[in-house]
Amino acid sequence: MNKLKFLYDVVQKLRDKEVINGVATVEVNKDQAKVFYVKNEFQKNLVTMQTKASITSEVNYEGKQVKHQSTTEFTKHCPGNEMHGMHHRLFRHVNHAGGRCGSIKDKLTKLSFVLSLLNSIKVEEQEDKTILVTLEVAELPEDIKTLLQERMSHTESDHGRGHCCFMREFCCIEKGKFSFAMTVSKNYDIEKIVIAFDGAQRNEENEQHVLDIVAELQLNK
Repeated sequence: MNKLKFLYDVVQKLRDKEVINGVATVEVNKDQAKVFYVKNEFQKNLVTMQTKASITSEVNYEGKQVKHQSTTEFTKHCPGNEMHGMHHRLFRHVNHAGGRCGSIKDKLTKLSFVLSLLNSIKVEEQEDKTILVTLEVAELPEDIKTLLQERMSHTESDHGRGHCCFMREFCCIEKGKFSFAMTVSKNYDIEKIVIAFDGAQRNEENEQHVLDIVAELQLNK
């Protein structure tokens, strides 16, 4: 199977949709205890940019428990800015690792990063004819792993400037295993995406904790 052609077809199929809806969840466990959970049932019109969401969240941190439920509906104007913003946030940290913004070296670093990710992605057809797309960070080249680690370290320093302690703590990742898995139908529809991290982190008191993070996106047909 031509990996690049397959990924292109998946992106094209997603681009042609007028409405996407599904459920996104994130769960964080620290030392086998759930400390954070959020569930977002959403519907987004890609033509009008109207979004409807029903959000449930739970936080159990430092002896404090908070549960919250809400629904929201909004329209985001200037379509395309969101993707541009995501691109900027991703590569802003790569810029810091790769050199001066806008330099030739910086652009080559970005290109190397993207090509390395593409090269490490595995695409396999399953018995039920769905396609499983996977990526394991452990299989990336050492220089790309270093870039990712520097990005995470820079994110940690960003959170240290005024962001809440809860979010800052979960940026202090010391080591771990990261994986990405995406299930795609034979018609190139994305069915499910799962991103998982399993590893360790140290808090401000230099205490090590086991950290387990799972983010899942389930899209409806």
